[in-house]
This record gives sequence, structure tokens and C-alpha cells, in this order.
Amino acid sequence: MESKILIGTSGWGYPEWKEEFYPKKLNQNEFFHYYSEIFYTTEINTTFYQIPSQKTVYKWAVSSPNDFLFSAKVPQDVTHKSKLNLENCCEQFENFLKTMNPLIEEQKLLAFLLQLPPSFTKKDHFTTLKEFIEYWGPSEDYERVVEFRHLSWMDESVFEYLKKNNISYCGVIEPLLPPRMDITNSNLIYIRFHGYGDKPWFNYNFNYEEIKDWAQKIEELKGKSKRIGIYFNNHFSGYAAKNSLVLMKELNVEPRNHPNKVNLIKIKKRSGEISKDQTSLEKFF
Repeated sequence: MESKILIGTSGWGYPEWKEEFYPKKLNQNEFFHYYSEIFYTTEINTTFYQIPSQKTVYKWAVSSPNDFLFSAKVPQDVTHKSKLNLENCCEQFENFLKTMNPLIEEQKLLAFLLQLPPSFTKKDHFTTLKEFIEYWGPSEDYERVVEFRHLSWMDESVFEYLKKNNISYCGVIEPLLPPRMDITNSNLIYIRFHGYGDKPWFNYNFNYEEIKDWAQKIEELKGKSKRIGIYFNNHFSGYAAKNSLVLMKELNVEPRNHPNKVNLIKIKKRSGEISKDQTSLEKFF
């Protein structure tokens, strides 16, 4: 089995990406078109904070290239505020699924990401998670992914449960959890690069050696699932876009258009200074 590798960023509508990834004169309503002319996938981050209108979702579905795929985060009202309590979150969750339906109809949905709160522990919340997953049920139209934020979930019984239910474990590159790459769903391996920055984690630029090392590890995953979805969440200063392109280069994944069209010569730190390990894309392409 040959794995299809999809690499992108968590979100695309960041104003601070102007001059770092997007051309200076590009209007924000043109960001997505520009993004989708380079990448083949994105993770919709905004759905975690607010459910968009179905009109907006439909626009994403029909305006993206035919082979473009989305992943989307389940709203925090379901995960963090209602704590997956079915009595409190059923209506919100069903509304979310209904709203996202245009992506399903256009065959543009790769996965839904269920990111659990850091307060969720295996001891206190495993039963709650199981009840929610049972209510959710599988779908032939998309994959289900779970991202943990507490060390207690790093337990074999949890991974066996995910395997049994064909749910992808979300491998995370971050300070709190080990970078496990357990394969719990033969249809999809899912990885999120958060970073190792201070306040917050994702204010971090992965240097070339780090990305090269991760590329070698990801190479070992090829053939073990139908797809490998990889998203960079280190959106500060356009780091995510640059890091995604460099990883694509290392894994021999061609961008949709040549990166020379990306108006990105140097990436600045949030402070405005140039980091020592920031290098122009020309070096890699």
C-alpha cells in the first residue's frame, strides 16, 4: 500500500502572514485561494472557536481545487465547555456536523479532529470519551482523529481502544507528550507539529535539521496507512507555511505550484528580528 502524504498548515487566514507568506497587497479574502494554489490540504482551526455558516463551508468546498482536502477541529463548546457530556453537547455537535456537510458532499473532508482538554485524564474521562465516540459512530465519508493533552492517555488500553474503533491517534510534536506515532487506523495517520516555544508552544520555527530528522521518521510510516495527514500549527510569523514546504521537499511531495511563486524570502520573528536559522526558500528549492 502506497501512502498519500498530505502536508499543510492549521489555518490559513493569519494577517501576520502578509509579507511572510502572502504578498503584501493580497486581500485577506484572497488568502485561501493563494494558499490552495500551493498546498493540497489544510486544517480548519476556526471551527474550534466558532461554527461557521454553511454558506462559508460551501464556499470552501466549491472554491478549492478538486483534489484539495480539509480536516476540521470539533468546536470547543463540545470538547472544552461541555466536556463531551452528551446531555449538554449533542445539539451543538449535530449542528456542527450538519454545517460541515458541504465538504462531505463535495468529497473534500479528510477528517474531524477531536482535541481533548488538558484537564481530561484517562482515569476520570475515558468512559466519557467512549460514550461520545459510540454516539458519534463511524462514517465512510471521513476519518475520526483524537488528540490528547494529558500524559495519562499514553496507555496501551487507550491505543487498543482507538484501533478497535478505527480512530486515528493524533501524533503531537510538543513539550508535554512524547512524539508517539502509533498507527491506530489503517486509513489515516495524523500528525500535528505544535513546536517547542515558550508561551506559547507554537511560537516556534523548526530548523532544517529538525525537519530533516522528522522526514526520516515519517518515511518509515509510508505504506502503513492509506494517507498521512501532517499539519503545522506553529502559525506565528508564517513559520508553519515555511516548515510545511521544507518537509514537503524532504518527503518528495511536490507543491501544487512551484514555491518560487511564494513571496517569502525571509521569515521574521514576532519581535521583528531575523532568526539565525531563518533561511530563504531558495535554499531548499
